[in-house]
Amino acid sequence: MAKRMRWQAMTVLMVAMLSLSGCGQAPHLVHISSEPSGAMVFYNDRVIGETPMDTLIEDRAGDYSVYSFRVVKEDYVPERRVFKEQLYHQTVAELIPPALHFVLEERKKYNIHITSEPSGALVSLNGELLGETPLVAVLRERVGNPRIFDFVAVKEGYAMGRQELREFLPKDDGTVFVFPETLHFALQPQ
Repeated sequence: MAKRMRWQAMTVLMVAMLSLSGCGQAPHLVHISSEPSGAMVFYNDRVIGETPMDTLIEDRAGDYSVYSFRVVKEDYVPERRVFKEQLYHQTVAELIPPALHFVLEERKKYNIHITSEPSGALVSLNGELLGETPLVAVLRERVGNPRIFDFVAVKEGYAMGRQELREFLPKDDGTVFVFPETLHFALQPQ
């Protein structure tokens, strides 16, 4: 009988501890917005939607959980916010604010003025037609692998002109890639 009472007391104590420890907490509603809107939202590296949006975040099992939000939009620098549990008993509602707003910074634009002699040449960049000289090509900075820009100018009765720009990562001596302000094609008659 004493063993049975001790077992019942332990069961009641365990149920009380579980209910006080935050197990079974209701999910936390978080509103996520961005400027500009329409950005892709990642939660712990999983796509969950597009801004503006509301999402439910549940407490994660385990000690010192990490909640990561990343917002990505083309032509803008991605933004990330990370929330880390500092105390074992913190709930997701105590850790993550009910509203997250991301202000995205537009990537730098580089204007390249393209001319040719004679003018009126068709210019393409990596196989995509840009237009007829004189024209301005707009390129955006990008983080990641260096790119190759293959500019081609063609005009009937003239040999094709080609200029290649090769982006490179910053060098140890501090040298960085800089886009030229102008690009000129001196086309030769055929």
